[in-house]
Amino acid sequence: MKLPSFFRTPRYQRFHIEPRYYDPVKEELDKRTEAIRQELSADKNEIDRPGYASRISGSFKVRKSASTGSATITQLVIMALLISVIFGYLYVGNMALYIFALLSSVLIYLKMKRII
Repeated sequence: MKLPSFFRTPRYQRFHIEPRYYDPVKEELDKRTEAIRQELSADKNEIDRPGYASRISGSFKVRKSASTGSATITQLVIMALLISVIFGYLYVGNMALYIFALLSSVLIYLKMKRII
């Protein structure tokens, strides 16, 4: 016999699924794949296209951008500034924070003008 309580005890949840015998999405997918297979077999019978594979492989080549070098230099400059601020704050005090604020604002200004 269950005692009355103010708290609700959780009950187990039953897994219930209704099986489907007709899936319209799967049927449409099968129709599309069959149509694509027929097109591919028709293309193979007509003409073998040379150079098609080279265009595809050329699309996946990694392109090197010219900006990667400047980004690395900028990261090094920022890292050097942060390290110098930490050491400057330990030895000089608040003056190092003011100098860092000035230098970082100048760096951001030059970056916006695309000088660096």
